[in-house]
Amino acid sequence: MQLITNYRLTRLALSVSCLASLGVTPAVAQSTDEANQSYPRLVEQNIKSKLSFISEGDRRLGLGSNGETKSNEAGLDIKPEWVWQLSPHWRSKLRLQAFGATGQVDVSDEIGGTTTTDGFLALREAWLDYNGLSDYPGESIRFGRERLKENSGMWWDDDITLTRWIFNTSLLDTTVGVAQKFAELRTDNNELQDEEQDIARFFAHTRWQWRKGHYLGFLVTHGQGYGDQAEEYALRGQTLDEGFTDSLTWTALQADRSYFDWHSHDTFQYFASVAAVNGTDTVVGTDPSAPNGFSDRERDVSGWAADLGARAQLLDTPRWVVGAHGAVASGGGEPGESDAFQQTSLESNRSRFTGTRSQVPRFGEAIQPEWSNIRVLTFYTALSDRDTWDANLLYHRYWLSDENGAVRSDLVEPGFTGSSDDLGQSVDLVLGYYGDSASTSWAAFDVRLRGGVFMPGDAYGEDADDARHRVVVDVSKRF
Repeated sequence: MQLITNYRLTRLALSVSCLASLGVTPAVAQSTDEANQSYPRLVEQNIKSKLSFISEGDRRLGLGSNGETKSNEAGLDIKPEWVWQLSPHWRSKLRLQAFGATGQVDVSDEIGGTTTTDGFLALREAWLDYNGLSDYPGESIRFGRERLKENSGMWWDDDITLTRWIFNTSLLDTTVGVAQKFAELRTDNNELQDEEQDIARFFAHTRWQWRKGHYLGFLVTHGQGYGDQAEEYALRGQTLDEGFTDSLTWTALQADRSYFDWHSHDTFQYFASVAAVNGTDTVVGTDPSAPNGFSDRERDVSGWAADLGARAQLLDTPRWVVGAHGAVASGGGEPGESDAFQQTSLESNRSRFTGTRSQVPRFGEAIQPEWSNIRVLTFYTALSDRDTWDANLLYHRYWLSDENGAVRSDLVEPGFTGSSDDLGQSVDLVLGYYGDSASTSWAAFDVRLRGGVFMPGDAYGEDADDARHRVVVDVSKRF
């Protein structure tokens, strides 16, 4: 097994090196014969560096039998990227990442897959784009590895290998494509999690500006599993909290008024999203009739979710807003059937939903639950000058949709008692200063503070800690 792991890591390192070497070639060609050659040419090159200080409370909330999991660590993140214009119609991008930390830290906002790590090298993006399909400058076809993202972060915000068609005009923004995760392309853990392997995906999203500043959107994602992970789990006598994707389809209708535009001067903005997931997955459980006591079985999935928010602007300069959100995702089910909504597994749940430039976790910094079997009421206020600085203060209140179910999180282990639907509450403070973005001075930096405190509710019982914190301070510089 160790030999296989070393081989895979070596193969990954060689692949990244080859891509980087290929990427440098156009720049060298340009420098040697720039006067006589227009293409290929390097049109953008930069290195994003970030020093982070991360402090976290106990992920087990004092309920774990193996002790506490508190941590205070520091991390350094470096992302070089290059963009080339290869010809009048061909464009390419390469983005790499090197990360190191003093201990195990969570990087779920940075990269998909296994989130706790103390360091890795990674290939983040490597794609080609062709825009010669028509005369529309915003139409192209793109293929390779890309950060697939939509505004809310609740559906897509992850690196994935894809082929997609892009059509972007002032009134209509549309993309349609196919995608699959083949590997994480990271040196610390290149293998996908078992439940993420062998899933082919189809995705489409369109957003239409039907009136100035008002948008209607439709999103669909289909995941088609073709592996035998569930059967292998059953043969080994292993179970999994989640199901293995068999055939699942997600659909969502969205409406908003420039809700994610932090430059907006609108006095009132709104966001509404209703969604459903339908299909089948495969679960592994105990089965007395099976030779080893375990078997896999198909399960019908039918869940729904909604997220409704509104924001009012009290002052224009500096911009001061207040807003509220209500989000719900179904839970529950019976043997052979699940009524719980589940996300696409490509989400980050981070976005600019407070009306500022800062990326803010939708459901709380210190707990970050998935949008499943949960009800959340959120109130927030934010102050900013739109470009250089902002301050965001948020309050979240949580309930379980089905108190017999669980809420999954990368940061907090469930530990529910099953006697209450009161999941708890949290408070977040997010501060951002963007000095580097508008300056070429070497002394200019971006600084961001993300701090949150989660206070467990009755669902965790009387023995749970009173609070859990997560504080991240980032100091960033682009070269």
